[in-house]
Amino acid sequence: MSSPSELPRIEAAARTLEQRGLRVTLASNIDHRHRGYLAGDDDERLAELNRYLRFDDIDAFFFARGGYGAMRILDGIDYDAIRANPRPIVGFSDITALHQAVAVKCGIASFHGPMLNLDWAEGLSPAIEEWFWSMLAGDAPLIHHFERAQVVIDGEADGVLFGGCLSLTTALTGTPYDFWIEDGIWFFEDVDEPVYRIDRMLTHLRLSGRLKKIRAVVIGKLKGCGSDAEIEALLREFFASSNIPVIRDLPFGHQGDNLLMPIGVPVRVSTRDLTLTFAQPAVQR
Repeated sequence: MSSPSELPRIEAAARTLEQRGLRVTLASNIDHRHRGYLAGDDDERLAELNRYLRFDDIDAFFFARGGYGAMRILDGIDYDAIRANPRPIVGFSDITALHQAVAVKCGIASFHGPMLNLDWAEGLSPAIEEWFWSMLAGDAPLIHHFERAQVVIDGEADGVLFGGCLSLTTALTGTPYDFWIEDGIWFFEDVDEPVYRIDRMLTHLRLSGRLKKIRAVVIGKLKGCGSDAEIEALLREFFASSNIPVIRDLPFGHQGDNLLMPIGVPVRVSTRDLTLTFAQPAVQR
């Protein structure tokens, strides 16, 4: 759907999933290249995505990688097929565009999480993998514990989780695929964006009025986005007057070994208990 993948890594990842008893079918354009950064031209990528969305015998969609390109085909996606047969859509980075489009057009939850070219190729840690399969199995409650050092601002909050890659969320602001939950709990991550660009994107969202009513902020890995001290200083300064809980450096994002984050599912954030709690199942059994 986005950029081309490295086929040997995809095949290794597929074998890992097959060892768990899954039947894996790879899209035919998975390693195609167009303009150097797309896995095929727009027509090819769109046709392949819609073809699989229309197959009723597929139980879930695990994306290979992000990169760039999902935004280019959002207008042509078969949202009727998604509404007719909702199934888990799993991916992160550029797949944020698809998550937001599905939320806006279909009102259906999806999953920010592991992809084949990175996470499944390199392997998930036992705890992260257990969380992944438990959530997709509809288990609840599920509780992720974090450390006191990860707390930027103390507090407790309940709300519906939403978010994804910060740069994609910012880029989609003002488009038909602009998805935001005013009283929700927002999460974000990003990669290779200098601190000033993180600042600029957060400021853009603040100036657009998006940060007025959110109940909490959950931040994942900001890989290659500056030193830990620089990021910590920015976040403390930016959210100082928000009076909502803010936690950072959770294990999701471009570092791999992604914690599955369900978009559109209620969550509770507590810096008193140092927990992120999903009390309800993310999928129906």
